[in-house]
Amino acid sequence: MPLKTILVFLDCPPAGQPRARYAANLARRHGAHLVGVYVAPSGWQGDHASCFARGQDAIREVIERHKAEETSASQTALQSFKALTEREDINFDFRIIREGDANEDGKLHSLHADLVISGFPGPGGLPYNWSPEDMLLATGVPLLIVPETWNSNSVGEHIVVGWNASREARRAIADSLPLLIAARSVCVVLVDCDDNARDSRTPGADIAQYLSRHGAKVEVEHTRSADHSVADVLQMAVQRHNGDMLVVGAYSHSRPRQTLFGGVTRSLLSHVAVPLLIAH
Repeated sequence: MPLKTILVFLDCPPAGQPRARYAANLARRHGAHLVGVYVAPSGWQGDHASCFARGQDAIREVIERHKAEETSASQTALQSFKALTEREDINFDFRIIREGDANEDGKLHSLHADLVISGFPGPGGLPYNWSPEDMLLATGVPLLIVPETWNSNSVGEHIVVGWNASREARRAIADSLPLLIAARSVCVVLVDCDDNARDSRTPGADIAQYLSRHGAKVEVEHTRSADHSVADVLQMAVQRHNGDMLVVGAYSHSRPRQTLFGGVTRSLLSHVAVPLLIAH
């Protein structure tokens, strides 16, 4: 299914500008509609002095000042996003959600997108108490995390995919398929595949054939982790292939909540060096 709706969580400029540009470039490349969501921060956040205001006039003045600050920040975010989308000549919506309503509204807006984009480090435009894990669990929509230091104009040209013949890896490939088909190259990386009984016949051959039938330009690479973590091996593969995107499944283990995501996913989420697409 092609990408038709991309949602990006925005910050008030200049924060998050690489993420906004990335989202606009991606939307233009895929002919997608771009939805910008701005979580308007509460003017009370960090303003401890206002809590000591006394008297109706003083309290009213504080409330009006905070509202004016919220409105000004929202308008700045809107004008920046509008200028960017008009420059790229793409269709867009801009939506403002209040911080107090962000948990529910952020989830609802995301449910109607093919892909959600946020930033790194957190919150990366997400509601301030959300994490990428929260977004994945709440929506099931694939999440593309773009580091704030990412300044390359390359958008999904050379993609590295982590593959271990699991349900999560298959979900990630299905969710990223439009990106994989459009890429100039796709490298499917199998780490310690000799230890994976699920894919022991010809490791990686079937998934490569599947992607090739869809039109992806794919190659398979087998590698060993040796003294490195799987997360480090995948990131080294990205560097080796000049990758500009890493695609992985959010590998899950047993509950409770804090152990839902496995070590590979947690390690990758702790240090996002290139745009990282995760699906669950």
